Amino acid sequence: MSETSVKPIILTILRWIARIWSILIFIVVLLVIIIPDPNVVKPVPLTDWVELGFYGLATLGLLLAWRWEGLGGGVTILGILGHTIVFRIFRGVWFVQVLPIIIFGVPAILFLVYQAFSPARRT
Repeated sequence: MSETSVKPIILTILRWIARIWSILIFIVVLLVIIIPDPNVVKPVPLTDWVELGFYGLATLGLLLAWRWEGLGGGVTILGILGHTIVFRIFRGVWFVQVLPIIIFGVPAILFLVYQAFSPARRT
């Protein structure tokens, strides 16, 4: 096999890993939105809604990446960074939440890698 035939296969595998991962994230986000928490006794504060909004932006970015890999990956990274900055502003501490960064960041990076190494598309 030549290097030119291996590269598209690897890129296709990366793209489908990112797509499957993004669908799983979207399903979990929908379940969190649709199924209410029975243990909640007081309303969610506005600051939490703002923080969660950035995760919504990251999820939207993953969905955009199905069509526009670079744009969607970039929007997802901006959503993660936005949440981190807003968390610092609202709570006064830098608390880097590693798990959400990994969960949202890995497929975003895979989409960006795909965009960077794929041949230019003709539309």
